[in-house]
Amino acid sequence: MQVAKLLDQLKERHLYRVAVIYAAAAWLVLQIADIVGESFDWPDWLMQGLILVLVLGLPLVLLFFWFSGGSEPAAEAMSDNAVGKETGGKPSLLVLPFDCFSDEAADVWNASALTEDLTTLIARFSDYSVVARNTAFAYKGRSIDVRSLKEELGVRYVLEGSLRRQADKLRITAQLVETDTGAHLWAENYDSKVEDYDELYDELCRAIVMKLGNELTRAEMHLSQSRPPSDWGVWDLYQQAKGVLQFEGWSQQSFARVADLLRQAVSKDPEFAPAQAYLSLMLALGYWTRLYPDREATYAESISVGEQAMALAPESSEVLGFAGCALSDLGLHDRGIPILERAIELNPSNSQAFAALGVARILSGDMEEGIRHLRHAMDISPFDPGLAPWSTMLSFTETFMGNEEGGLLRAQRACKADPRYFGGYLAQAMAQIRLDRPDEARRSLEEAKRLNPDLSDKSASALIGEQAWQELGKAGITLPDPA
Repeated sequence: MQVAKLLDQLKERHLYRVAVIYAAAAWLVLQIADIVGESFDWPDWLMQGLILVLVLGLPLVLLFFWFSGGSEPAAEAMSDNAVGKETGGKPSLLVLPFDCFSDEAADVWNASALTEDLTTLIARFSDYSVVARNTAFAYKGRSIDVRSLKEELGVRYVLEGSLRRQADKLRITAQLVETDTGAHLWAENYDSKVEDYDELYDELCRAIVMKLGNELTRAEMHLSQSRPPSDWGVWDLYQQAKGVLQFEGWSQQSFARVADLLRQAVSKDPEFAPAQAYLSLMLALGYWTRLYPDREATYAESISVGEQAMALAPESSEVLGFAGCALSDLGLHDRGIPILERAIELNPSNSQAFAALGVARILSGDMEEGIRHLRHAMDISPFDPGLAPWSTMLSFTETFMGNEEGGLLRAQRACKADPRYFGGYLAQAMAQIRLDRPDEARRSLEEAKRLNPDLSDKSASALIGEQAWQELGKAGITLPDPA
């Protein structure tokens, strides 16, 4: 694992190219020295000394380029001076070099690798502007008041951490700090046995990044809420829209509010692709769940804004994840699936794209593959705001495939992850009726109706399938259509 990562970093810094250029230059110097030496009858020891200097110079040159950072990777290629100042309210983040409380050379290397790999992974998410690693490593070994970094770099948040060896274990500590006040927003420890560290390394990095993303989203929402709505910019509107379902539940009113916030964001900045892509997704979800009354107009607008978003940001994993999911939710699986696969190719840590691909595969008939993708999304982002609908889809699928106990367990987890989400209770009812528990199924359906007063036979059957809804109906469990 470490050898593979070392080779990747050699490529990333273009050290192979540096070595080739150095070798070519050294060969040219020797050829010239040989010609000049013959003309001036230089002693052999002088030529031998020159060869020795050139040979010893190669590792020194490579070390220089290694620690100076070489060429910045594309994911980090942004101006340090622009971070936090010209990102339209987008949160800016600095990953400080992780401290290493160990004398082991391997631990020192691992601490540096953590800093670099976390920087690269975070930079793949278009929600964040990340300071380039060269700037970050300038703070290595320094005692820093993180509040000073707001003035120096314009960053809003700092991720700092450490690696510590404890007998046969390694402990990684990561913490998120807000630079305005120096307040700690989140901290967590990750433990691994020394012999398992390399094997678990990628999983550990993903876990830190996904948890960090959730905490940043929460912090940004609270920051926006601290300002009057009249002062909200594009980023504030976008963040508020992303939090509506989480805090207000799924209803016609909440979906209308999401769409209104996103349309305001698009109106303020028609080139902000994430807002258009997220609007496309929310419209598609509302179409699927029948939470937007005008279904024909909702369908058309979802496709239109999704295509605009992808035209604006064709290489954004986030945008493709939202837009591809929207197409699939509208029933256009053949169009949505390749887009979702491309989103994952651009960012293998995009849990939303993995979950959307899983749902698309399930709805297109590939149950096993869909379940695999959904489970992977939940594995890499176990605290994701989307956990409730993801678990609900898994519940429906497992119940449909004959694993009613597993389906019920998934539904219960969905209800626990988000008690405001009515879909989890529909999934519970479906599993309970299959398990011949009609009274429990009736109570679950009543709770779903309480959470979403607009829920009807038609909208519920659209979510769980006509066959499953008929099974509930045969047990006398139905919902009246709203007047």
